[in-house]
Amino acid sequence: MFARNIGISMLVLATSFVAASAEDARYIRRDGKAIEARVLAASGASCAPLAIISHGLGGNSRGNAPLAAALNRSGFRVVVLSHPESGPRLLMSSLPGGRDAIAIAAADPALLRLRLDDISAVLETETKGCKAPFKLLAGHSMGSRTVNIEAGAGNSAGLAGQDRFDAYISISPLGEGGSGMFPKGSYRSVKKPMLMMTGTEDNSVDGGYQTRLSAFEGLPAGRKRLAIISGASHMALGGRGGGRVGETLGAIASEFALQTLRHSWKPANGMNGVIFKEK
Repeated sequence: MFARNIGISMLVLATSFVAASAEDARYIRRDGKAIEARVLAASGASCAPLAIISHGLGGNSRGNAPLAAALNRSGFRVVVLSHPESGPRLLMSSLPGGRDAIAIAAADPALLRLRLDDISAVLETETKGCKAPFKLLAGHSMGSRTVNIEAGAGNSAGLAGQDRFDAYISISPLGEGGSGMFPKGSYRSVKKPMLMMTGTEDNSVDGGYQTRLSAFEGLPAGRKRLAIISGASHMALGGRGGGRVGETLGAIASEFALQTLRHSWKPANGMNGVIFKEK
């Protein structure tokens, strides 16, 4: 079941981007829960490549705007989810408990399972009558965990993804090892193309950007890419503030998406302030 709200509104993007028209949308999860989303339709395509974006803890469908706009300009139909159980309300209720409470919420297996169900609801609707020629899943922070699990990464939460996408974008990924969700060796089971992105100021309850690098190091070789954006903070990588970070993130994501879509894989084009690593 799928229903679009009456009327078209504008998705307000960072000043570096041209605003793209978007529709409010609603998908129905298998338990009957309504999943709100923003959809950017692909221009001139009746059955376009599909990109789904999963926000971080406390986010909603208005986030990740630079990423959504860049993928849309690259020809993708883009669905930006609002995960109802891990949106702003959960973040606000976790704040009094400080970093520990936020970290516990972001790692909650029940919430991550529901996020996967949200994605299932979108896929079920979007692929009825239109078998998208290419499907991409992207996510930031807690959304990155969602992406990694769906892509096949082993995890201490006991969750198994279905690897239903052709490529993945994981922004601010959680590293391997320690007491974290992804023990050492977790990422070796990710087989499809994956782009990981972080920034030199990417600090969160999970730690600094250096702690994230082991995620990429754990991936097997074969169309895997890491991009480290100089000066990019955790919030900026999630679409807050936009500016140079949003524009750079969008360009990196678009290049990766088009290379995998067109089967034209090659090393990333160099960009000022970005370090790339390839596998």
